Order: sequence, then structure tokens, then C-alpha cells
Amino acid sequence: MTGHPVSEVEKTLGYRFSNPDLLDKALTHSSCTEGISSGDNYERLEFLGDAVLELVTREYLMAEYPQEPEGHLTRRKIRIVMKQNLARHGLRLGLNDFVQVGSGFDASEGAIDTIAADALEAVIGAIYLDSGLKAAEEFLYREILQKYSDTDPLPDARSALQEYCQAKGLTLPEYRLVSSTGPDHNPVFAISVIIDGTEVGQGIGRTRKAAREAAAARAIENIERMV
Repeated sequence: MTGHPVSEVEKTLGYRFSNPDLLDKALTHSSCTEGISSGDNYERLEFLGDAVLELVTREYLMAEYPQEPEGHLTRRKIRIVMKQNLARHGLRLGLNDFVQVGSGFDASEGAIDTIAADALEAVIGAIYLDSGLKAAEEFLYREILQKYSDTDPLPDARSALQEYCQAKGLTLPEYRLVSSTGPDHNPVFAISVIIDGTEVGQGIGRTRKAAREAAAARAIENIERMV
């Protein structure tokens, strides 16, 4: 991971930069810029690219699935924007090979996957700054969204919520029993889900498993409204 000529990277991305410095920053890991302004590595561009990806993905899913409820759209969105999926596309584009890293970088498999995902978001941010939303949208449709298969099963609500927390660096969901009512042969459970010390949803079910799933689904809906 030592960097490549700009023309080679642009050919891989299918996009030519008016300002090549943006691409250079998008492919510079923080290990290269220790003690220097964070504006010289990809972290700020990654921050922007994450927001662009979120917006374009939401618009795409609303257009593609006009009859689906919010909860289903949210689970599809989480599957698309999760780090694991971005790493897969980043590796396919070879971004891990293009990124410049410092001599102290530990190139473990997990670190390489993280760099591929982060660099992809940084490239999205760089394209947005270079040419605007339309160009970023075209790149996203070509390299990520049109490769999404709606035949892939939707993750259950609990899995989707866990993936969301992992992608956003939040604590993993904690499920707590609120109450158990009714006779022993036909109980009703109420369970809350806690993230980062805050209750984000409650669910009710005839089994603890069903109540946890309902709580996760409500949490996803609540989180989306707070974003």
C-alpha cells in the first residue's frame, strides 16, 4: 500500500478528478500524517463521504421499493452502508493497494478491510467536493447500489441493529426485561433495548425472543427519526 499514479487510480474508479489533490488526500492514511493536520489524510473526506452515501442510498431505496415500510428500507440501508459491505467494494476496486500508509502501519487482514471501507467513503467525499452530488451519485450507483441484490435476505431486526451499532462505533445493543405478565402458559414479555446507556426502543412478545426482535425493530425506527 504505497500509492499509485493518479491516472491509474482514476481509471479504476471510472472518474477523472479536476483537483487531483482531493484524490491524494482520499488515499492517504492517518499513519502518514501523524503530527500534521488531519486535513492531509482521508479522515475528513471519509466523514463527508459517509453522509453522501447515506443520502444517496436512502433516495435509491425509496425509488426502488416504493411500497416498502420504513423498517424494511432501514434494514436494506444498513446492509448497504455497513463497513463489511463497503470493505468488499473497496477491496474489489483495489483501494487498499492505492492507499498510502506510514511505516508503522500494521497491515493485518482486519486493518486492510477497514482501510478499504474508509478509503471508499473518502473517495465518495472527494468526488462530491470535486464535481458535486450528481457525480458522486453516478459513482455510487455504478460501484455500490447497482451491485446490491434485492434477492439477498433482509437481516432480522436484531442483526440489523447490531450491524448499525458496529458501523457507527456504538456499544452493542443490550436487551433488558421490563416486565412479564399473564399466566405461565401464556405470558407476555416487555423488553427494552439499550445503546450507549440510553433506551432506544421497547417491544412486546409472547416469547422473550419475539419481544427482543420487536424492541430492535422499534429501536431502528426511532434511530432513523433521530438522524
